[in-house]
Amino acid sequence: MLLLGGYHVVRLAAGRCAGPQCDAYIPLSLLVPILVVVMVAVTGALAIRDARAHDRRWSVPLIASTVLGTAGPVVAAAVFRDQPDMVVVVATVLFLQAPLLALAYTLRSRSSRVL
Repeated sequence: MLLLGGYHVVRLAAGRCAGPQCDAYIPLSLLVPILVVVMVAVTGALAIRDARAHDRRWSVPLIASTVLGTAGPVVAAAVFRDQPDMVVVVATVLFLQAPLLALAYTLRSRSSRVL
């Protein structure tokens, strides 16, 4: 989630930039979303692995959210290719739901294990 926040900070800074020095934002604007996708996949995979071992009811929602969080932004970019601001909004929602669901699973499973 911090990477996603960082992406929005870079995007805001790049939006306010003018001139040739703005080219410095190009590598960051490509690298950070790729890192976000990787982190969504890693977070989802770890949560899925734990859910399969401890609470299988969470496996399907975690798998679905991980697939949506990794493949969904690519589909959104194809669908909204002429509307980059819409791609950012849709991708942000898709990126966030997987780590948030993994966090909910972690908090819920921890509290049930303690009792």
